[in-house]
Amino acid sequence: MRLDSHVCFSPQHPPEHLEAILKRNRFDGAILVVDGPTLPATAPHIAGMLVRLGDLAECRSDPRFRGVHASIADVTPLLAEDLARRAIPLDLAMRSPDFPALLDLAAHAPDLRIAIDHLARPEYPHGPPEDWLRGMESAARLPNVFCKISGLLTEVAQLPWSAAPIRPFVRHALAVFGPSRLMFGSEWPVRLPDVTWKESLAAFTQSIGAQSMEVREQLLGGTAAAFYGI
Repeated sequence: MRLDSHVCFSPQHPPEHLEAILKRNRFDGAILVVDGPTLPATAPHIAGMLVRLGDLAECRSDPRFRGVHASIADVTPLLAEDLARRAIPLDLAMRSPDFPALLDLAAHAPDLRIAIDHLARPEYPHGPPEDWLRGMESAARLPNVFCKISGLLTEVAQLPWSAAPIRPFVRHALAVFGPSRLMFGSEWPVRLPDVTWKESLAAFTQSIGAQSMEVREQLLGGTAAAFYGI
C-alpha cells in the first residue's frame, strides 16, 4: 500500500483535488491533517485523519480517525501517557531545540507512537547542524519514535529547487531510523502553486537515492500503514 503520510487542505485546495493526483502516481491514499473541528466529507482516497488535540473528544468517533497532531510545546508528559493508554498516535511539530523535550516525552510514554513531522524542520541550505544530527540520533534510539520525510520543499526559498542541499538530511535520517520508521509525506498543498505534489515526490525520491524496491515501498507507504493502523 502506498500512502502519502501528510497532506492538508484549504478552501482553494479541498481534499477531493488530491484524488486524481494520487491515482496518477499509483498511491492508494493519504493521511489528512485536519486543523479544526470540521471534518471533510468522506472520500475513498483519505485513508485516515489526524486531528488537533483540542478536537480529540469531538472527532475520535469518526471512523477515519487515526491520531492527533500538536506542537511539542502543547504536549505534557501526563498527556503523552494518556495518549499511550488510549493507543492514539501523536504527530509532533518541532525543531532542533525541541529534541530534549521529545526524548522526555518518549521516555515518559514508551508505548506512545510518536512521529516527528517534517524531519523537525531543519534549514536545508546550510547543511546538517550538529544539534540536529545528534537529536535525530538520540530520537532514533527510542523504538517508539518515527519520523516523516515530509515537507521537503515547504521552506525552500530559492526556486527552481534542487535536492542537493536536502539529500544529506534525508540520508542521515535513513541511516539512523531505517526505512521501517520513516515515511514519505508531501505536505500538499502548502507550497502551491510554486511546488506541486509531483515535485514533492521527486524531491523525496532524489534525496533517498538508489534503494531496493522493498525499501522504497516501505518509505512510500508501508511504515505509514503500520504506524497509523491502516
